[in-house]
Amino acid sequence: MNQRLTQTAAFWQNDFQITDEATDALYTHFVEKGKPCSIDELGLFFVQKALEDEEKSLRAELAQGKIYQPNETYAVGDTLIFTKYNYAAGTVTATRPGFHPEYGDFTVLDVAFKDQNVTASFAADFSTPHALTDASSAIGQNEDGSSKTAQILAEHRQVILPKIEKALAANANFVHFNHHWFLADMLVEIQEGLLNIVDAAIDINAGPLDVTALVEQLELDGKGATPEAIQFSVNYMLDNDPRFLNVGLPGQPMWYLQRLKPPQISHPPHNLIVPEGLTFDPDSLAPDIRALLSAIDDEATPVEFARPIDPDADEVTFVLNYPHRRSGTLPVLPAVEALLPDIPDDRVLALQFVDGQTGEEMVGWYVRRHRYIFGFGDWFANHQLPVGAFVVLKRTDDPLKMVVNYVPQRTLREWVRVATVKNNQLAFEMRNRQLSCRYDELMVIGEEGSDAIDELWQRTAEKNTPISVLIDRIFPELLKLTSQGAVHTNTLYSAINVARRCPPGPLLQELSNHPRCEWMRHGYWTFKIAE
Repeated sequence: MNQRLTQTAAFWQNDFQITDEATDALYTHFVEKGKPCSIDELGLFFVQKALEDEEKSLRAELAQGKIYQPNETYAVGDTLIFTKYNYAAGTVTATRPGFHPEYGDFTVLDVAFKDQNVTASFAADFSTPHALTDASSAIGQNEDGSSKTAQILAEHRQVILPKIEKALAANANFVHFNHHWFLADMLVEIQEGLLNIVDAAIDINAGPLDVTALVEQLELDGKGATPEAIQFSVNYMLDNDPRFLNVGLPGQPMWYLQRLKPPQISHPPHNLIVPEGLTFDPDSLAPDIRALLSAIDDEATPVEFARPIDPDADEVTFVLNYPHRRSGTLPVLPAVEALLPDIPDDRVLALQFVDGQTGEEMVGWYVRRHRYIFGFGDWFANHQLPVGAFVVLKRTDDPLKMVVNYVPQRTLREWVRVATVKNNQLAFEMRNRQLSCRYDELMVIGEEGSDAIDELWQRTAEKNTPISVLIDRIFPELLKLTSQGAVHTNTLYSAINVARRCPPGPLLQELSNHPRCEWMRHGYWTFKIAE
């Protein structure tokens, strides 16, 4: 059987277009169904329309004459359809005897193709079996139906779907939301007063609401439209109103108010911003030093050096550092990102977090672009979690809900490093603190005088104080708290980040190049105090 045009990649890449006839058919489809369609559903609709149009065209061609088959007899004036040549029609203008020493006698047909303005010769009365014999299956033998339509769309969706969206976007009859399309004329009318009700409902809820909850608030069920049309209309109206912000997944929109949006989801907290130019060359680090990159939980560490991800894990445990503790945020490490819902863009996502200790719920704002989740300042404070605490995130069956927890222990009084400000410099002391959570002993830090530390951070940032200078100031402070004469990399990282944001990579490079720092192996460094 000869291949139809719609069975070729060239047709869908070059020839397939969304015609006015096709959009008119879609208009009728929407009127009959009364509900919106996803872009994939529209892909199937337009592919099926193209197949049907091709079928009609072939039937029209075949109505002009007979399908050419070499074993048949034809006369001058007969119109023949040649499946081999894309169902071109030709007229027999002359016949003459032919002979082949192997196949014997047959008839030669001269056929004129009017559209192509050419004449060609073909065999007739050819009794020997031939590949073109019984090729009359031009109609009916092409695979059609939903399976063929779906197969074509699957193979050529990257070409077909953009053409559809471009054509519909240029047609005022159609409107869209989240790659779903509908008729502008069939949108449920939503007055300004109803939008004010939506505003108030979200405000009272103190968190995002999905479209189902909003439809209930608006009492739109009696408008005579399908539920799908009502939900689409609400989503479309909110998406085009600057007061509202979609903070949900593409297939699960959640609506919030721009005026209530925390500023920290538009602009990263200053403690999380890595200073410009603070980079490092991994190849410059000795292999055993470079291996320390994966031992520190920091979202700024290149993914190839981060802690390996367990793709089957339902939870992840990490150590809370000072920048995130002070900012009320959680780092989106590669292992954390593996637990989060996949989103195709840099939108802000509102996630529901359940406190693993109390069962209380809170909103966490996933800022994918900057790799953090904001909204945990009160949670840290309520549970008195220090820098260095182990935090646990666990996924649930709902992609928009997670459990956040820490590792509890019997409340004990422990001696821990405490950061303070003395003589306008960051200082550290060992103090007795009451702790009721598990923590990393190398990274645990308490703080005394948060405002003073914030002011010190600001001065450090304004002066763009080099990390090497901070090492000179902070390393001796840590060294005096230990009897070992050495300080672990993780401790240095935790302390340096109280004064300025510094990922592990740049810190390790600075330590390796610092004239007073000496690598002692097993993660430890010593510091030569100037005499």
